[in-house]
Amino acid sequence: MPKKSFSAESTPVVVQEHIEMWGKAIRAQRLVLRLTAAQLASRIGVSVPTVARLEKGDPGVGVGSYLGALFALGLNSAATPVLNPELWQKPANRRVRPTRAESGDELGYF
Repeated sequence: MPKKSFSAESTPVVVQEHIEMWGKAIRAQRLVLRLTAAQLASRIGVSVPTVARLEKGDPGVGVGSYLGALFALGLNSAATPVLNPELWQKPANRRVRPTRAESGDELGYF
């Protein structure tokens, strides 16, 4: 079965804008560091055409490739909002799901 590919049309606008910002940042930093697309590709383990797709903001490229490029180019701060543990860690003293007693359901189904 062929792999499904995301397109710009099927991606939410806000997501597409962020992907394009990542792509522009990757290209700009690559040029500042005077790296060729082939050099960046070898550093992050992808092909040269994939680097071109990264820089264009193609949503079909895996997020691992984007993050790998950001880290390889020293743009860790560009990914920091996503990687900020405060955004995804649950508070230590608070339950995520209510217990059966808290939900009022004796069987715990709903």
